[in-house]
Amino acid sequence: MKKIIFLFVLSLIFSKFSFAQLDDVLKKVTKNVANVELFEEKNITTSIDDALPVAFWLKDFDLERVPVEPETYDFNNLGPGYYRFTVQSYCLHAGTYGPTKGSGYLMAPLKGKRSDLVYNVLNRSVEHPEIAQHDIQVFLWGIVDGVKFSDYSLEFQNKIRPLVTPEEIADLTLDLKNVPLEVMPEEIRKVAKYYQDLRAKITNPNITYNEIESAAMLNGYLPADPFSKYVQKGLWSYIGNGFYMRDLPISYPESVIEIYRPLYVNSSKDAKGRLSSLENAGSKIEITYDDDPGRDVITFDGKNYPIWRFKSIKLTGLNPGEELILDNPGWAVKDDGEPLKNTGQGFKDFHLQYDPTYNEYEQRIKDVKNEIKEMDDYIKLKKSQSGQGHKGDDEWADKHINDGMKAALDPLNKKDQESWIRKHLNMVSDWWNNSSGALAGEENNDNGGKKADVSRTPAVPATNGMQRLVPSARKFGS
Repeated sequence: MKKIIFLFVLSLIFSKFSFAQLDDVLKKVTKNVANVELFEEKNITTSIDDALPVAFWLKDFDLERVPVEPETYDFNNLGPGYYRFTVQSYCLHAGTYGPTKGSGYLMAPLKGKRSDLVYNVLNRSVEHPEIAQHDIQVFLWGIVDGVKFSDYSLEFQNKIRPLVTPEEIADLTLDLKNVPLEVMPEEIRKVAKYYQDLRAKITNPNITYNEIESAAMLNGYLPADPFSKYVQKGLWSYIGNGFYMRDLPISYPESVIEIYRPLYVNSSKDAKGRLSSLENAGSKIEITYDDDPGRDVITFDGKNYPIWRFKSIKLTGLNPGEELILDNPGWAVKDDGEPLKNTGQGFKDFHLQYDPTYNEYEQRIKDVKNEIKEMDDYIKLKKSQSGQGHKGDDEWADKHINDGMKAALDPLNKKDQESWIRKHLNMVSDWWNNSSGALAGEENNDNGGKKADVSRTPAVPATNGMQRLVPSARKFGS
């Protein structure tokens, strides 16, 4: 920088610049350096700070359901279900470490100046299986690194041309603002030099993919970083259009992604606003409540508490003989579970055989209160990111019924139970996940095929210095 200032002083002497003119020129140089200091980093900016809210209510989902891997990967027409796919994934941050065993990743929207281009390339790659994964990876590194399309070898241009439009090629051919390395601050110079060297390798037709990969990927173990966050592996996020997703990277080119789309279940409520039935395609759950006098109260240590007692739960399947009636199967907390006032003494110490203990009753209330707090935090974050977020108070009454139903049907949750009963158990959780505000802002009221836009939502690491990975809709190994 001293050399630059010296040159400008000489210019001032010989060309009679004013001090104001010199100041303007120096400001322009400084501005250019600031604009370009990490221009490659602006092409894709997605980071842990952009992470979508974690769908905390799905933390044990894989313990309840078994994912299915479709024979044909078609992300454009996915119906309700729990799916697992092993897909080709791509690194969007050269010069970082790859995923390791136990690495936690969160889902985040694809952001940055080149985000649409990256997304388009990945989408088009599905229609061009003849283009090798490593060629797509090199191209993506080039996009993020600011490589001009015309700098690639003609052979490479012809390989990847089906992945870009003429307009995108023109955009990639525009000159970038370059500032000489010697005028950059020391902390910027090293990074800029790295990208400069990587561009040279990417555009060198005599360099092999392994050589480019070794330059783009850091080997060994990532040094500890006190500013990194801890993220549990396998967390779910809602990615839109009715779908939840989580990414379980194996290596940077290979990821297991799991997708869950809740079934839309027809539900009805009785005159007291309680869930009375769930139905889908002929499978049905019917709930009746014990409304005899005093049955909506339970007494602990002389205090009366509100309760809904299930009188019966009836499961009906599609085929003859698929019917099961459970008598007095359980209970649900009524309202907020707070002790009642002025209820009289007629129900003191009144209990039925299947009633809860006070500890069981209290634990249900604690669990729901904790979930209310987590959901409120979820909705606040969701609203701050997208402007969406809604929860009605009656949905927490539904949560109490949901927990009561799960507990009442839990004894049926055995490996030797017939599949039609398992279908009904799944219907309860689908009802809650789909219709009780879990999507925080989006309605899902049909079961037709929909697109799961997996390449719009890369996986971002909580640990500084690790790669962000974007899944594609291409099956790994194909």
